[in-house]
Order: sequence, then C-alpha cells, then structure tokens
Amino acid sequence: MSSFPAPDNHVISHFLEQYPHLGDACIDATYIAKNHMTCRFHCGQPQRAHYLMVAAVPGAKERLLFSAALVEHLISVGQRVTPVIRTISGDSLAWYDDNPALLFRIPEGHSPQHQSADTCRQIGDFLGEMHASSAHFAASYNNPRSLLWLNFASKELAPHLSIGDLSLLEEQLNRFKRTIDARPNLPSGPLIGSLFSDQLIFSEGQLSAVTGFYFSCTDWFLLDVAQAVNEWCCDPHGELDKHLCSALLNAYAAKRPFNHTESQYWQDILCFSATRFWVSRLLSKYTSEGSSSHRDPEEYLQKLERRLMSYYPLPL
Repeated sequence: MSSFPAPDNHVISHFLEQYPHLGDACIDATYIAKNHMTCRFHCGQPQRAHYLMVAAVPGAKERLLFSAALVEHLISVGQRVTPVIRTISGDSLAWYDDNPALLFRIPEGHSPQHQSADTCRQIGDFLGEMHASSAHFAASYNNPRSLLWLNFASKELAPHLSIGDLSLLEEQLNRFKRTIDARPNLPSGPLIGSLFSDQLIFSEGQLSAVTGFYFSCTDWFLLDVAQAVNEWCCDPHGELDKHLCSALLNAYAAKRPFNHTESQYWQDILCFSATRFWVSRLLSKYTSEGSSSHRDPEEYLQKLERRLMSYYPLPL
C-alpha cells in the first residue's frame, strides 16, 4: 500500500517550512498512487500562488534528482517548463515526511478544456523541441516503467484480472520482449514520461508551461510520442483521430524528424505505451489507498485494443 501520509492543509504547511515565505496552504487536489503522490495547492503569499508537490517513495530519490536536473536543463535552453523551487538551504529536493519531494510553482493559466488539432500541434511542437534539445544533457536514468517493472506488476495484478485480460497482458509483455531483443536502433534520450491534461498550462490559447516530471527517465523518444498520441489523439471510443494525429506528429517531426526504424516499430511502441498506463492504473486501483481520484484503467485497455487493430503511421 501507499507509504504517504494523507495530506491536509496542516501537513502541507509543515512541508512548506522548508521553503521561504510561501504562507499557509490550501489544498486543491490530491492524487495518491502506489509509489508517488501529487498535491496541488495554493498559498496566500504570493497572492493566490499555485503549486504542485510531487512526492515519491524513498527509493526514488535519484529519480527525482534526475527530474530536477532535466527541468533545469530544459529551462536553460528556453523550454516552457515550470522550474523546481529550491528550499531554504538551496536544494532542489525536499522531504514530505520520509519521502523525497519536488515543488513546482504553477503559472497562471488553465489545463486544456478539450481536444483540438491546435492543442495537439502545440503538444507535438513542445515534445519535438524537448527531444531535439537533449543532445547536451548528459545525465541518465533508466526507465522505471520498463518491461521488468511490467513483469512484476503483472504478477501482482494476476489475482484481480479476468482470464482474458491476463492473457492480453501476457501477449503484450511477450511482444515488447521481442522488440527489446531485436535491439532496434531507435533514437533515445531524456523523456518527460507523461503529458496529461493537468501537466499542461495554457494561457490565451498558447501552451505556456509544462509541469510534473515524475515519470522522467532515459529511453526511446518514441515512448513519449506514443503516450502523447494515445492520450490526446483518440475519440471517445479510444480510436485514433487522423486529424489530431496528423497535427501532433507533423508538429513533432518539424522539430525532430522520425526515421524509418521508428516507423517500423511505431505500432509496437503505441501498444506498449497503452499497456504501461493500463497496468499503472490497475495498480493504483487495486494496490493503493487514500486517493479519491483513481484514473480509469478501462480507458487505456480500450485504447490498447484499438491500437492492436489499427494505428496512424508516422510522417516520414
């Protein structure tokens, strides 16, 4: 089960004692998963300033340090990401009880209200710029949501799954093992790891900032692209919308062109990404407690089933 103490305004205010002059906190939203927690809140000083705390289990300390270093690099090359606020002692890392944590200041704006080709274009543009600017970022951190993690997670979930869902999961694990064993020469580097609605801040129709780097790691760039496409380019039934896909993928390719090897493995990576988020949501549903905002695993199961039947190709 989750190791995080349930946050309330008093607990968050105590956490904020590590930072200078932020004032009393008032919680807006909390999400608790098995190995991490996010908490959005606002403070009176500066006036109604909004913040995001990302806390992780103690073993993920190096992971959060990698995330903080990546954020600092992206800011240095002009990327639109929210900076990590440093503590009174000047550290990027703080502590929420015994758990390492990062704190981000959220600028004025709002999350996307709906899918649109323009939203997808801006997401693709951001990801393409981020990946293209990674050449001089030397730090590395292995993907914590790798095939190894999926294998362990599948064993933990087995008692909760139907025979059909368990068979589908095993098929996808075998499929991705074949992909890894083939050792494809896919471009790789630092990933953000996820781009959900609550990580994107829009102002006057423009993507002004991206936040929440908990899933950051080093792996194939295509994993970031697949997650964004699966999240932002689907209709209500999980089917890919060709206009939304075209907007996101072409904007990305304008900043970092895809190659033929990526095109060859694109469907595999789309399926793996959908499997990964299906599994993580199942884990949150069955093995975490304390959250009132579990995300629906059926959404990504449906998307996986659709990706197995068809997909939108990469622009080359």
